[in-house]
Amino acid sequence: MHFELNNLEIQGENDQLYIIDPLQERQLLTNLSVKNKRMAYKFNYTYRTNLGNHNLDEYDSEFIYDLPFSSAKTFKINQGYNGNRSHQNQNALDFNMPEGTEIKAVREGIVVKVTDTNSINCSEEDCKKYNNEIIIYHPDGTFAEYTHIKKGGSIVNIGSNVKKGDIIGYSGNVGWSTGPHLHLVIFLQKLENRKTLKTKFKTGDGECSEYLEEKCIYNRNY
Repeated sequence: MHFELNNLEIQGENDQLYIIDPLQERQLLTNLSVKNKRMAYKFNYTYRTNLGNHNLDEYDSEFIYDLPFSSAKTFKINQGYNGNRSHQNQNALDFNMPEGTEIKAVREGIVVKVTDTNSINCSEEDCKKYNNEIIIYHPDGTFAEYTHIKKGGSIVNIGSNVKKGDIIGYSGNVGWSTGPHLHLVIFLQKLENRKTLKTKFKTGDGECSEYLEEKCIYNRNY
């Protein structure tokens, strides 16, 4: 937050980063005090916001995620971590799945963003603005983004509490997409950028956990 001050001084320094507690209706961020009480004073401020805790670096790196689809289903990873197409320098996974496939939450959390009104898709990055997505905030401060869901394909709303394995929506082929698939990324949100994370998933009967790899096929029997 940046303040422009006239006859005022700010507690601490200007251009500070503030972490807002979402459970509090009111929260004191800083104090402004008048320098000369005989003169007029005024202030303006500008700010940027983002979800998550910019200062968070530690998270549950040992957490084992569920696969994002129903039991008895099998899907191929079309593009994996740091893929040479749209996943360069990004830890994201593309599950090659038909439109209308049930998407299940890989972890419990709170829904913080839902977009499912778009229907346009193309192979150019410019179509990224048409992505439909669901973003869920996890207990350890990480997020999961489920992208390219079909138009009207979300069955959750902002503020919904979801459990691991709940159906949250249906896959599609919307936005920056060359074919029907689910784009899944787990990340920590920084002020301007994301730190995308490699995570292990339960595969097979659920007794095995592993990092998913590009061009490999995974089944879920749990």
